[in-house]
Amino acid sequence: MFYEVRIFDAKGELKKVLSPKRLSNRFWKSGEQNLIDFSDKESSSSGWDRKKPVEDEYQLEDR
Repeated sequence: MFYEVRIFDAKGELKKVLSPKRLSNRFWKSGEQNLIDFSDKESSSSGWDRKKPVEDEYQLEDR
């Protein structure tokens, strides 16, 4: 199910409206080319274990 999408420019003015029908047609026409493959979950999640947390210089301090 697709919902209407409204595209605005930097000034906040409406530039384009995409109908649900148009979005659906675009999705089904592109087929499986744009789908993400989640079949190899083990290799993608194992990378998080090796990454060190980065300290944020703007992080709030506890008082």
